[in-house]
Amino acid sequence: MKPSSQLDIQAFLDSRPFGSFQWKILLLCLTVLVLDGFDVVAMGFIAPALVADWNIPREELGVVMSMGLFGLAIGALMGGPLADRFGRRRVIIAAILFFGLTSLISAWSPNIEVLSLLRFLTGLGLGASQPNAATLASEYAPRKYRSLMVTVVYCGFTLGAAGGGFLANAMIPSYGWESILVVGGVVPIIFAALLCFVLPESAKFMAVKQERRAELQRIVNAISPGSANDETRFITPERDHAGKGAIKLILSPSHRLITLALWVGLFMNLLTVYFLNSWLPIIVKDDGFSMADAALVGAMIQVGGTLGNIVIGWEMDRFNPHKVMICTLIGAAVLTLSLANLSPGLYGLMALVFALGFCINSANTGWTAMAATYYPTEMRATGTSWMTGIGRFGAILGASVGAILLGMKWDFGHLFMFLTLPIGIAAIAAYVKGLRDRKPSAAASHAVPKASHS
Repeated sequence: MKPSSQLDIQAFLDSRPFGSFQWKILLLCLTVLVLDGFDVVAMGFIAPALVADWNIPREELGVVMSMGLFGLAIGALMGGPLADRFGRRRVIIAAILFFGLTSLISAWSPNIEVLSLLRFLTGLGLGASQPNAATLASEYAPRKYRSLMVTVVYCGFTLGAAGGGFLANAMIPSYGWESILVVGGVVPIIFAALLCFVLPESAKFMAVKQERRAELQRIVNAISPGSANDETRFITPERDHAGKGAIKLILSPSHRLITLALWVGLFMNLLTVYFLNSWLPIIVKDDGFSMADAALVGAMIQVGGTLGNIVIGWEMDRFNPHKVMICTLIGAAVLTLSLANLSPGLYGLMALVFALGFCINSANTGWTAMAATYYPTEMRATGTSWMTGIGRFGAILGASVGAILLGMKWDFGHLFMFLTLPIGIAAIAAYVKGLRDRKPSAAASHAVPKASHS
């Protein structure tokens, strides 16, 4: 191919087929989320064994779970601006190394207080790595596969979380709850070292950094050999803010309502997801099932979410994404009502929980896909990460509310009835975003041409 004298990075990436380079990005970012999902949900799976080993009331674990989720929120709020300033690659690698080390140390926690602190620190790394991996994947995806690529990446989270359930079922009886934290520490440390050699920086990020022109040229030629040379001038409709003012941009008049809708939607979605991630095994065990059965039911919500993530990404690329989200959330509400009012036995419970995971976890990743495809490069990492960070406070609330309701002796049916409330509010937020996003002004920044939002 003859090198172009001028190359629009956005148009170049959109025009490329989904080739080996994109597959590499997808697999690397997917693996980041696998490791994240394993570590984030680990406490939910080791909770029954930890309660028995330390002889503590189950409500005390609410502090541990809430501290971990608080770390996730702070990590996400910090990770976005840092990635918009220093690059997605550096933040992802540093975050994975950090949460791997702190997870490993957590295995030797002597008490609840130390474990809570270490889970907070682990959460900082987890919170910074998740949205930036999704951002990096979206920035290399051709336009027609963008939502699908983001949601497939987030399949990694549910795969890792489901793997945690099966691994907990196999390892804890023989090696204790500490073994899960050791696995959740050693594997990320090794993977972070590998990423230093194989993970590229975002081409769109480098396009607004003139000092990284040579690196960008190598990336372009890796995607399509011979597309650029030393004379090629790379152009982009976006500006380099170096991470400065990105928070103000996502809250500017042209973006504010959609930003708030994204925040509310993910907040309520994560409240539901982490209520279930944190307490479902204990809720199931309290309903008369064995610890092994409880772990399997907990894993089913993640398995369902893995399939749901793929389906919702495909749907959002082909149909109105807001209608897809609303229908998915309505499905989740119907399933919580069914769980609250039926007594289906173990296999029926696993089937209903699988279907609930299909809906609620896929909707969770749908919010990330909508944010990553809405915000332009100059604020994409910040917009996606801040949405994730605000949403994490919903996760904290979900874990905390679960502890309170269990302490009040709420039964299985009433706990699932409660979940219809946050799911309904999330559906309303998706509807509001859909109304606003249809207007031209919703997709236009005062400083960025409309085309930059694709």
